Amino acid sequence: MYLFENAIRNIFRNKGRNIILALITFLIIFAASVSFLISDATKSIIDNAYTQFGNQVTIEPTSAKAPKISDYLKYGESDLLQKTEFSMTAYGRLDGLRALDEETPDGNANMILISASRADLGEDFRKGLRSITQGKAPEKKNECLVSEAFAKLNSLHIGAEIKLLPADAEKSGTATLKVSGIYSDNSVNGTGGQMGVPLYNRNNEIITTVETAAAIDFMVNSTGQLFDAVYFLRSPDLLEAFQNELRGKGLPASCTVTANEEEYQQVVAPVEKLSGISNVFLMVVLILGAAVLILVSVMSMRERKYEVGVLRAMGMKKGKVILSMLTEAVAVTAACLIIGLGAGTAAAQPVADILIQQTTHSEPAASGQEDEENHSVIQIRMTASAAGEISLVALLLAGISSAAGILYITRFEPNKILSERN
Repeated sequence: MYLFENAIRNIFRNKGRNIILALITFLIIFAASVSFLISDATKSIIDNAYTQFGNQVTIEPTSAKAPKISDYLKYGESDLLQKTEFSMTAYGRLDGLRALDEETPDGNANMILISASRADLGEDFRKGLRSITQGKAPEKKNECLVSEAFAKLNSLHIGAEIKLLPADAEKSGTATLKVSGIYSDNSVNGTGGQMGVPLYNRNNEIITTVETAAAIDFMVNSTGQLFDAVYFLRSPDLLEAFQNELRGKGLPASCTVTANEEEYQQVVAPVEKLSGISNVFLMVVLILGAAVLILVSVMSMRERKYEVGVLRAMGMKKGKVILSMLTEAVAVTAACLIIGLGAGTAAAQPVADILIQQTTHSEPAASGQEDEENHSVIQIRMTASAAGEISLVALLLAGISSAAGILYITRFEPNKILSERN
């Protein structure tokens, strides 16, 4: 107890020296806290991105041997998947109904059939660009959604039937869909298209399920038909097993099964740069900080040489002298640690925001517009593990710097120290 009380008194007796030591220690802990927190946050983002995009698998076919839509649906029947997302768009013609912005029927395609397997019906509904105002989303086979403007133009109601024809008038076939709901289009393009070109008007789009669209042969083989399939693995590590399973189901060797590498890189690239910057900064701070602390500690111990000589001459053992000095260093470091953790936590978020903006803006955009969702703000949080790591580093620095000064001073005998003072 005496050693602890005497160590605390020594801190206040030598205010000038300890203030300098505390200031240096605080700056090191502050910089280390910012670096640690940014590094932990970026690691979490990279891990989440790997889980999010690493398990999203697509099939890249060749033009010569592209799988059929029925094959894509069959590939989705796997125990390795947690879910699948299919979407399809195809051109067609209305039978006995008018299309918006159509002057007179000319036998050309005047509507687009849109289908999605998502429960939220796709991005437009998820973002609020479209919303169901009457009825419900199509669930059963041959059910569909139509727009308010289209329903009003053709006096359609819930339960009404719509007949579709192939986009190419020379082809035969017909499909009948039942209106299960009516949607409102809130986008700018939903207010109207170009007169004489009904395909440009979003209100002419009829929405149904993928199963319904895939069962209409002339829609599957329609000009301008687009089909997209995304498979979500239960784990990114199952990619090779899933690929082998698809080969067994007849997937041509020319088709490749790949994870969503592009979006993964869009998210991870700037974050990895930020992580690299923070790690380099941390190493520089620790190396230079340790060197400065050792220098200050040795200079401080030189000033305290006589004090150590007196304590040793009074009979205090070398171990107790060392313990007292270590207690002083730990007490100063602990006080700086508490303040440094708080200041570092407060400063880490704005520092990370600035760095991620600079890192993102230094890269060329992958497309015409930058994907703001991919470059989301990094959320900095102080966790128990981060606080423990920072505390361990701070105590380690305090121990190393104190050890250097203690080794320097304790190598002298008490008589020699006192004689030099005299």
